[in-house]
Amino acid sequence: MVRPKRNQQHPNLQKAIKETARKQIAGRGAATLSLRAIARELGITAPAIYNYYPSRDELVTALIVDAYHALAEDLAAARDAHPRESHAERFLATAHAYREWALAHPSDYNLVFGTPIPGYHAPVEITSPAAARSMSVLISVLDTAHQAGKLVLSTPSPALLALLQPWIDKFEYGGPPAVIHLALASWSQIHGLVSLELFGHFTPGPAYSSPKALFEAEIQAMQERMGMG
Repeated sequence: MVRPKRNQQHPNLQKAIKETARKQIAGRGAATLSLRAIARELGITAPAIYNYYPSRDELVTALIVDAYHALAEDLAAARDAHPRESHAERFLATAHAYREWALAHPSDYNLVFGTPIPGYHAPVEITSPAAARSMSVLISVLDTAHQAGKLVLSTPSPALLALLQPWIDKFEYGGPPAVIHLALASWSQIHGLVSLELFGHFTPGPAYSSPKALFEAEIQAMQERMGMG
């Protein structure tokens, strides 16, 4: 166990380890994350950090799970800030919350959605339930709109249905498969717009302005296509 003296220096050593790891990732990238470097910065011994995270990969997994949960909590808070019958507002708020979280936490966003870390393989039995939370928020927004008759649905082709079925099973969704199709399609577009902005691909030259106007226009177009405009 961690020596009492060390605990007195860091009342919540596990939190301090994660915060230091995030600083390392923000400064040098996730591929350079080092438990020994974290221990040196915190002024603790390497065995002390191993009591919490026996390997770099276990620490990375913990950071990924935290990031997924933080994103889902922001999405849910944005959704719940509007009445259940305000379908367009709930969808718009959820989309904006996704973008705002990414821009406020670029290192966390890159950790879960960016370049894979060499040699790291996420344990899906740990990361998948956390990742599902944010998609659950989007599905709930669209399902509520569907139940109110505010979504335009089409019948998926057999090939598309085959792709959707694992997602339907994963979320134990009993409504029309087309709702899951809209959830995946809208998430893909939201995610694509956010990623292009975050990684600087909306900058055609030295004169730069925020892509927020494009984001808002595309979200509005999505809402109109789905019948919520």
